[in-house]
Amino acid sequence: MNLTVNSVLVQETGLSAAERDGRVVVLSLQAASYFDFNKVATEIWGMLSSPYRVEDILQKLSQHHDVSSEIMTRDVMGFLQSLLTQRLVRIVAVEDVQ
Repeated sequence: MNLTVNSVLVQETGLSAAERDGRVVVLSLQAASYFDFNKVATEIWGMLSSPYRVEDILQKLSQHHDVSSEIMTRDVMGFLQSLLTQRLVRIVAVEDVQ
């Protein structure tokens, strides 16, 4: 699936997640694996509890983190693509954005 800044993502249903020491750990039975997110990944995961446009994720992160937009876009897009690949999130219709 092609991920763009206009894509709208949301957490996949049926995943188990727990927060520990400010970090989220997600268990995916479908992937038969667990995922331990760092602080920024945890922040992104929280945003994706409801449908969120990738562009808005990047904008919100840029307000709280001092990093160039090129590096942030590269790293966040890579992370979001891995979430898609592992089926932890899914792309939804633009109309679902709150």
